[in-house]
Amino acid sequence: MIMVTAENYSIIKETIGRAPTFVYSILDQVIEGTVYADSESLHSLLFHTKSGIYYVYGDSSSEQIVNKLRSLLQESIEQSKRFTLFSYSDDWNTKIEQRLDGLVKKLERYTFSFAINAYKERERRESLDNEFIKIKQHQIEHCLEFNNQYYEEYWGSTNNFLESGFGFCLEDGDKIISEAVSIFKSDQFAEIDIVTDPNYRGQGLASFIAEKFIDYCLLKDIQPCWDCDTHNQASYHLGIKLGFTNPQKYAVYTKS
Repeated sequence: MIMVTAENYSIIKETIGRAPTFVYSILDQVIEGTVYADSESLHSLLFHTKSGIYYVYGDSSSEQIVNKLRSLLQESIEQSKRFTLFSYSDDWNTKIEQRLDGLVKKLERYTFSFAINAYKERERRESLDNEFIKIKQHQIEHCLEFNNQYYEEYWGSTNNFLESGFGFCLEDGDKIISEAVSIFKSDQFAEIDIVTDPNYRGQGLASFIAEKFIDYCLLKDIQPCWDCDTHNQASYHLGIKLGFTNPQKYAVYTKS
């Protein structure tokens, strides 16, 4: 087992193909993380964010990777830390379920492709009565849900988010009623995390603010990304409405 050095990150980016957005965040060194490999050939890889989110890639026969996963899982249990493991591979799913049997539970999520033509051709509202604002420190301090603790978990610090990420909110008077932020961002991708006050749902706020997020991505030549749990029908249908297509299932494993 070796720890991959940053000078090899560009090689991995060229070969890895489709992966969760946080993987590219690590490879672009936007957030703090570690990449492990079974050997210098980089046939099997394990990505690890500081907050305890993991992704396995490559040859699932690697005993070194699965042993490292088991060690990290045991450490998370003993220290009451987060353990969230992403897998896009059926072979890895089988290996994880065999070797971590009884220690993890499986969830399923969708990841979508973004169809820019479908997005641009859709009907949209050009304005709302609510004020639309880019998120800065003041909005974080008076947030609906995405507070300092959220940014510390996913970005390492609020300052890192403000410097390298972005987000928007809608206000009703002094009250924030909807937020859309980049839970993860790399040089090429930005994954949307969105929330709306339950008292204001059904007014099209989530769709409107998501459009502002996507518009900003396109302005900055960044590809927006949309993922959701398979049972979250509201998020699924909103994603489709916004031009996200071809939903593909993947597995997420957490401590049982």
